[in-house]
Amino acid sequence: MATTVLFAFSVWEHCPAIVPNHYTDIVSIYYRDGIGTGALGIPYVNYVFEYPVLAGVIVYAASFIARAVTQDFAASLLLYDLIVDVFLYVFTLITVVFLYRLTVHYGFGSRRIWQAFLVMPSFLMFVVYNFDIIAIAFTVVSLYLFVSDRHSASAVSLGLGVCAKLYPGILLPALLAGLPSWRSRGKYAAIAAIVFTLVNLPFMITGFQTWLGTWSFLAGWGIENSWLVLIFNQMDPMAHYVSLALLLYVVYKVMAETHRSSASSNEKLLTRSFLLSLAWLLCSYIVTPQMALMLLPFYVLIPTIPLFAAYSSDILNSLILALWFTEMNMGNNPLATDNPAQWVALARQLIWLVLILNGLYPSRIRRWLKGLLRPLTS
Repeated sequence: MATTVLFAFSVWEHCPAIVPNHYTDIVSIYYRDGIGTGALGIPYVNYVFEYPVLAGVIVYAASFIARAVTQDFAASLLLYDLIVDVFLYVFTLITVVFLYRLTVHYGFGSRRIWQAFLVMPSFLMFVVYNFDIIAIAFTVVSLYLFVSDRHSASAVSLGLGVCAKLYPGILLPALLAGLPSWRSRGKYAAIAAIVFTLVNLPFMITGFQTWLGTWSFLAGWGIENSWLVLIFNQMDPMAHYVSLALLLYVVYKVMAETHRSSASSNEKLLTRSFLLSLAWLLCSYIVTPQMALMLLPFYVLIPTIPLFAAYSSDILNSLILALWFTEMNMGNNPLATDNPAQWVALARQLIWLVLILNGLYPSRIRRWLKGLLRPLTS
């Protein structure tokens, strides 16, 4: 009931029929030729769509139904938006249900679902802003199936998650490390890859170059809300290579440092998954605010994460979008290094950096924080 009420609030604040309303990528997509205007096209076949296949299928289904019901653009836009919201609502419920099941499995109360998920600014602002909740739902389901020893089903869910957004794939090293043998690891990776291939295969066969345009688009995108903009020009391709190299290094450090931990395998799975998610958000050259939704399940599932750090980073993350459109309306470039939107984005990443360092080197970070705070406490 709580999820439904909060989701309904998010639908209301982003609804195109409400004036004023908050911006959402889902609504803006409908203004494109081939979706809400012009002849209805098939994504990845008739036009390049920058989101992975599950998002494209939902957008096509919603626009097909909306345009079949009415030819009036405003009415079809509203109907299309509500249909997409129904899909997102289902995945939001799935996320919360399996988060609850995970809290039961790990033996601690579900109170943090309230504290670190439902009331987080990113949940309120971004659950119907883009398609990220689909990937997060499949990720949470994959984790639950994995700790329930249903590894093949977990791999299927992870593969579907990557069909919605790329970043659930960053959890693969943590999941593979939790398996008992190289054979089981190979099987898990193969199932996830086969699921991804089968979902994408019809579009790959019909128009490979158009389908590939999704990944070419993302590969050619400039730096957005990342600290890398302090070093590179926004469109400098070198930033992409640095981003990838840093990501591979941090993934290696996460897996190597957590290997020494005495925690149980299921506890290691959550810790590694959280740290790998942080690694993605710290090393990627694209760190849009809605991507931070991927951290919320781990704020729930790892009680040792300080809520102050979770709230602080999430408030800053949501503030990016508020500043973004304010700055644009004032004629300023929100991607410029001297823009307040980028200062907030950097502050959010600094908190994430402290969280990942605390996860890798907890004793050293505690000593450092005590030394830093000693003059204040004395």
